[in-house]
Amino acid sequence: MKFNQQLEQLLKTLDKFTDKEGNLLKANVKDSSEKFDTDLIKLLLNNQETKAHFFDDIDNATIFNYRKFIDYIDDKNFLIDSYTKFSNKVGLTISNKHIKQIDNVVLSFPFKDCVLEGGQSKDDEKRKEIFFNEVLAKDEINRLLDKKVITNAKKYTQDGVSDEVEFNRDENGLIKDNLIIKGNNLLALHTLKSNFARKVKLIYIDPPYNTGNDSFNYNDNFNHSTWLTFMKNRLEVARDLLSDDGVIFVQCDDNEQAYLKVLMDEIFEEKNNEVTFYVQVRFGGKTLTLKNPYQKLIELVFVYSKNNFNPIMPTSEYTLEKFCWEFKELSKGTEMQLGNRKTTIFKPNEYKITKVSPNSKKLKETWATGTVATGNASGKFFDTFVSKRLQEDGLGCLYKVEGIGEDGLGYRYFTGAKREGATKGKFYSGVPLKRLEELKKGKAFKFEPILNYMDFKGEYGNSRTQGGIEFGAGKKPEQFLQKIIEISTKKGDLVLDYHLGSGTTCAVAHKMGRQYIGIEQMDYIEDIAVKRMQKVIGEKVKKDGELLESVDFDT
Repeated sequence: MKFNQQLEQLLKTLDKFTDKEGNLLKANVKDSSEKFDTDLIKLLLNNQETKAHFFDDIDNATIFNYRKFIDYIDDKNFLIDSYTKFSNKVGLTISNKHIKQIDNVVLSFPFKDCVLEGGQSKDDEKRKEIFFNEVLAKDEINRLLDKKVITNAKKYTQDGVSDEVEFNRDENGLIKDNLIIKGNNLLALHTLKSNFARKVKLIYIDPPYNTGNDSFNYNDNFNHSTWLTFMKNRLEVARDLLSDDGVIFVQCDDNEQAYLKVLMDEIFEEKNNEVTFYVQVRFGGKTLTLKNPYQKLIELVFVYSKNNFNPIMPTSEYTLEKFCWEFKELSKGTEMQLGNRKTTIFKPNEYKITKVSPNSKKLKETWATGTVATGNASGKFFDTFVSKRLQEDGLGCLYKVEGIGEDGLGYRYFTGAKREGATKGKFYSGVPLKRLEELKKGKAFKFEPILNYMDFKGEYGNSRTQGGIEFGAGKKPEQFLQKIIEISTKKGDLVLDYHLGSGTTCAVAHKMGRQYIGIEQMDYIEDIAVKRMQKVIGEKVKKDGELLESVDFDT
């Protein structure tokens, strides 16, 4: 029975909602819902279908979404003809009214309340997709998104390919095998929910950008809206698959980036927007043409967390030079402000600098005072402020700047001189005191900032045949995915890419010891991603009659 008919019959079981002829009195139903009538709420709660659709579970409470119920009662007649209650215009809205500027906005577009199957399997294939309205076509959507059976499974190992597949599972029944799935990514994602909901640590996708020349060939009449509906349907289930400490990276260019950003703010919440990376994917004078006066070198990657994500900061090792410096203050010096830092300036006769061997007892004793610094560090950090002061204070002045370093206890020293109108000198960097004990044991590490600009020095231009697989449709270099996986995961974590393309994400995840799932619905998956993964796991495969070996990847 259709959901519409089921709801209508259910409401007719209450006499106050029908007239003498047994017809449904819609106005009475609407009035009862606005008054939170207990009879109506009980009626809807006791039916599994209506409870699932008109009630929200928040913590341990079940809340009646009366607004959604009223919208259904009011809109179902005209919704049958138009498929969607949203106007045929893309823009920012509040209360379904388009606005130009307001603090609290959501993205509104035609068919936002619909599901798009998106079943394209060939790049040049044009599909006239059906938009299933989430209320009117509830039965069709349920059938579409119900868990599916995965067929024709094969297992790839170093020993070859086998048709005998039995999943390895942990003590909680979670599948621990790596998976490559050929099929519709929306259907596959909903099937994966039964086993992997809240288990995925990282999702990276490089979806079609909707440039008009890429593989997104759905519904020409509403191409812009179709793309947003396509993305929304998949991002919502992707959010359900992410673990509480998980993170999603979505790459795009400037065709849809503004709308995608607002859409992701809505789905993942604006507060969970971690960062936007700017990636140089093309290089002027190398691969560009003069077809367009504006040359696009940069693409964007939006990064959103699920809830409690903590990025893994890159580290570098602290190393001591062949000598270090001990600074002895012969006077109190003169306090001043250097930018926003509390600073003390010492004239040449107010301090003394002595070289100290890194292995000497004296060095280890003076570490605790915070007055020892490593030599030959860069002085650019203070150029702006120190240069101005040196012009005033003269040759050989020393600056001690507090509040610098990982724990706020580090120091910076700079001695300088005027040479040909410019200020030059030596800059000394204090050892952060929190690393003292580690340094005494011989090794310590410091965290490096994660820069939101990425340039892989031409690897983007050289990645077309990387991994021994030629793929020209925006193939990403392995170094790029390595960086993303390093920032967001540890060994054993689960990585998902549901726009797998040439298989770069899974190839790198495999080499770095992560569990992974890749989904690709295009037919080229067998010739591109699967063969690439066979090489990665060490199996020899043939291409044009020649054997291809696995390619090493230094992590």
